Amino acid sequence: MSQLTKRVITIPSTVEISLTAQKILAQGPAGKNELLLNPEIEVIREAEKIWIKSNNLALTGTFNSLIYNLILGVEKGYQAILDVKGVGYKVNLRDRMLELTVGNSHLDYIPIPPELKIEIKGNRITIIGSEKQKVFAFAKHIRTLRPPSIYKENKGIYLLGEDNNIKLRPGKTLRK
Repeated sequence: MSQLTKRVITIPSTVEISLTAQKILAQGPAGKNELLLNPEIEVIREAEKIWIKSNNLALTGTFNSLIYNLILGVEKGYQAILDVKGVGYKVNLRDRMLELTVGNSHLDYIPIPPELKIEIKGNRITIIGSEKQKVFAFAKHIRTLRPPSIYKENKGIYLLGEDNNIKLRPGKTLRK
C-alpha cells in the first residue's frame, strides 16, 4: 500500500478549514480555495489533523495530495519563475495584460487571470497564486510562445533552473 494513502495532513494554525460532505473550503494568508470531493471518499477531521478513508486506493492518494496542495497553497502560495532570454526579448506589464516581445513580427499579449499576481523584474516573470494547477498552467501557456531553443544556448522562455537540463543538438553542418 502506498505511503501517501496513509498520510495524515496537519492543518497549520494560520489556515481555517471548513468541511462538508461535498467540498473542503480552506482560507489562509495567501488566499482562499475550495476542493470538490468525490462521493467515494470520506474525509475525517480531528482537531488539527485530516486524513482520508476509501476503498479506492487511487482516489485516496489523489485526494490526499490535492488536500495537501490546497492547504499549502492558502498558507504559503505557489510561484513559478520564468526567464525570458534572447536578443531583443522584452517583457512588460500593461493593466492586466502581459506584453511579450519574443522574436515575432508582432507583440504577444496574454491576459492575466484575476486569481494570479504577476511580478516583473528585468526579463524575469514571477507568477504567484494560491492554486498550484493554475500557476503552473499559466507558466506553461507563456512558455509555449517561445520554448527554449535546442540549437542555440540562452534563447527562449525558461523555467527557473531549466537551462542546465536542456541538451543542445548540433546543427546540420556539425552532424556529419
